Amino acid sequence: MPNDPAQERPREQVLISPRYLAASLPTNHHQLLDVFAEESAWSARTDESSLIVTSPCRRITIRHDQTAVGRGPHLVISARADEEAPERWRTDIAGNMPIEFVATLFGALAGELATDPDHVVYGIGTEPSLLELYVDVDSWAYFEDFGLSGFISHDGHAAVVARPVDSPAPPIRGDGSITWHLGAAPEELGRLWDVSFTDKTPPFLMHAVVAEALDPRPTLRSTTFPFPAVVAPLVSIQRAQSPSPRPSAQPPHAQPPRSPEPKRTPKTR
Repeated sequence: MPNDPAQERPREQVLISPRYLAASLPTNHHQLLDVFAEESAWSARTDESSLIVTSPCRRITIRHDQTAVGRGPHLVISARADEEAPERWRTDIAGNMPIEFVATLFGALAGELATDPDHVVYGIGTEPSLLELYVDVDSWAYFEDFGLSGFISHDGHAAVVARPVDSPAPPIRGDGSITWHLGAAPEELGRLWDVSFTDKTPPFLMHAVVAEALDPRPTLRSTTFPFPAVVAPLVSIQRAQSPSPRPSAQPPHAQPPRSPEPKRTPKTR
């Protein structure tokens, strides 16, 4: 963590809570996209300011634009029926989105694309009509008002917002095609990060990121991973316990082990 000598110990890990404030730098998003392209066999190219990664079927493009950092979405995922067709759906990421959320998004996209490309592009497939989200009521509160619905964290720092295309509410980010928006904006910091999904984005993609954000468990991260110092006062950071060492072999003349205590039947309620 920032100014933490533990960063010199690469194998040490910490738990960061809440996970939606475990911010990551846009440069880390760029590095992750580069690694993703290598490991997934997607093609990559660069122009003056962008890294552009394209799926083998040429219908999905992920662009990281360094010049957009701080001004708008710097990571954009686009889907088209073919390489020259108009954009069918889009996912935009801006700010310091936790790297774990970005990795989940890439993983869900690549995994489903390999299994069922038409499902990814057109929404055609075996996906159930209703996706279940498990919400911790101690951490998130449901709201529904003025044509919007979703969840807001109890600390007020993060929200998941749904806006149907026919909603009377003003468009999110001025874009009427955006139907889901997730982000963190602590009052002390302003807009920390956000991700938006347009109308025809397959629900499984949105679901993967929202489920990650709603998860009440802390994020496990290596101390070697950069963490913006400005966010540190808003999160809880504690050392993760190291695995217990394996017991050493008994010496040749050790006493025989004592008989274990009788097993107790667990109590039931």
